[in-house]
Amino acid sequence: MKKVTITSFTLLIFFNISYTFSQTKNSDIESTTEYFHQRNEAVSLVKNKKWQESISILEKLTKDYENDPDLFYLLGLSYYQIEQYQNAITALKKTLDLGGTILRGIPTGSAPSNDIMIKIAKAYAKDNDKNNTILWLQKGFASRYDEKPFLKSSSTFKNFNEDEDFLELFGDNNQTDITREKTWTKDISYLEKRINELHYSPYHGISKTELSKEILKLKTNIVSLSDEQIIVELMKIIGSLGNGHNLIIPTSPNKGALKKLPVQFYQFNDGLFIVDAEKGFEQWIGYKVELIENTPIEIALQKTNSVNARDNDMQTLWLGPYYLGLPDVLKGLEIVKNSNQVILTLSDVKGKSQKVTMNPVVWSFSDFPKMPKLKDNEQPIFLSKTENPYWSKLIRENNSIYVQFNAVTQKKTQSLKDFNIELRSQISKNNTQNLILDLRHNHGGNGSILTPMLKTIINFEVMNPNGKIFVLIGRETFSAAQNLLTDITKYTNPIIVGEPSGSKPNHIGEAGWFKLPYSGLTGLISTQFHQTSKAEDNRKWIAPHIPVSLSSTDYFNGNDKAFNIILEVIKSNKN
Repeated sequence: MKKVTITSFTLLIFFNISYTFSQTKNSDIESTTEYFHQRNEAVSLVKNKKWQESISILEKLTKDYENDPDLFYLLGLSYYQIEQYQNAITALKKTLDLGGTILRGIPTGSAPSNDIMIKIAKAYAKDNDKNNTILWLQKGFASRYDEKPFLKSSSTFKNFNEDEDFLELFGDNNQTDITREKTWTKDISYLEKRINELHYSPYHGISKTELSKEILKLKTNIVSLSDEQIIVELMKIIGSLGNGHNLIIPTSPNKGALKKLPVQFYQFNDGLFIVDAEKGFEQWIGYKVELIENTPIEIALQKTNSVNARDNDMQTLWLGPYYLGLPDVLKGLEIVKNSNQVILTLSDVKGKSQKVTMNPVVWSFSDFPKMPKLKDNEQPIFLSKTENPYWSKLIRENNSIYVQFNAVTQKKTQSLKDFNIELRSQISKNNTQNLILDLRHNHGGNGSILTPMLKTIINFEVMNPNGKIFVLIGRETFSAAQNLLTDITKYTNPIIVGEPSGSKPNHIGEAGWFKLPYSGLTGLISTQFHQTSKAEDNRKWIAPHIPVSLSSTDYFNGNDKAFNIILEVIKSNKN
């Protein structure tokens, strides 16, 4: 027995060695320096869209060395651009065989493997190869490709626009003579399919059995429900998935689009208040909401959790007031009986209360509402430029710089990278000793562009060992902003001020789109797990070192308590 075991073990080593060598062939390069220079030149040529020139270099490089997926990726994109689709397919498949790439900033390309699969499908479509087009679209969708709805109308697939197999991928069989009940049944079934296609972990918040049960129940009740009620029930199904990147856009459907109340609510530490209003309802700004019909606000907020797929309870404070502004949701949560008339019990600053009836208005969802600017008072610093994705201000009397980062995106006038280069220059030039980063309005964006901001924070601490980093956070510090916050706490020693963050250090994030074929209802499903912190980090949020929440009095008087406390800390340290 021992001899057989040894022989088997020897054979196993032999096969593993053979396999390893087969995977790393052509690994020796005669002139590594020349290879490096040519590699850099090829990347530069692709970035400048000089496709034909890049191909001549990339063909040689990939022949000399077959282990770099970046080069096959660039070669595949270059072939695609000059319409050599079969060569593009071969190179892009090789990229996938090597595990894909993380190259970013490449024109006409996107790094994730599922994007490469869709690029291969497009190449097959250009060659009018239907079977392989469908196959690679299926591969991409099964790998959680996040922009599926936008492919259906793409000119790349125009030859398949009437093809049943192609339309079936999008839940559409091109039927026109179909009953309302059947259209909603098909839409609900397609949503279930998209949840399973997209979600990183669809059954961590609800079991597969329970989810199927809720979907079947909704299909059974279609006849007795209005379109608006069906959408609210779908919001409950999305809400049951249990993490914050799942949502339905309620104004997107062709039928049953939800209306909203003509006011905006915000939950302060002393209650729910009206902070903004449509024309004709401005007189109610500043009033406290005591009841929605007969339901106290505390209970109403908790009820919104059934439609609010959230990472933690801070999202109840952030998005709960948004859902309380949708009358059909209020009806679906049994807070009101009539969605066409909502009775609010409001109280003024003296505590005098009155009942006010409000009718819903038509609107268009563009984003979750932010805390609005003040109507009458001078704006405090944290409300002064909320529409600006990133900006800074020197506070010379405190030897500080205030940086407000409101959205993880690129401005047309100045990239995030250039902004941070300028920021570092300002800090160095002024010998700034206190960096205040405000993330309170930032609910994320393109996380792949965060590096320059993180470098600035790290560089500040390295160059200013006696300086202080303050980070202002709150319920809306979410998604990519949460990732930045987590990284800052990992690599530097900041003082965190404000409320707990709106997400977890490790969370299910990203967002893939769905669009239901008949109703047109659109929304987002979580697609990726972000392990920004260590594996055993199970915190629900990042908690502040200096807890500060905002009262309605401070808000309406333009008093930024959290920012003022930071200035007090800086002053006390100086003294």
